[in-house]
Amino acid sequence: MEVATQDPALNAIIGGILLVVFGSLAYGIYASFGPGKKDLRDTIDEHARMHELGIAHGHSPKDKHNPARSLF
Repeated sequence: MEVATQDPALNAIIGGILLVVFGSLAYGIYASFGPGKKDLRDTIDEHARMHELGIAHGHSPKDKHNPARSLF
């Protein structure tokens, strides 16, 4: 039988990567569902509301045909 050798440096690198990945995942869950969620905004919902009110992207009648205001 062959004896498998393990490199401690490789184990440290893999452990560090796993620590960063799982730490980021845990922080994301905490920020989304924990007390930090009070500071989060739903920017997509805010943008949709602005469209409903007619104030998103400068959709006022004076800017409607102004090529300088066009994004495309």
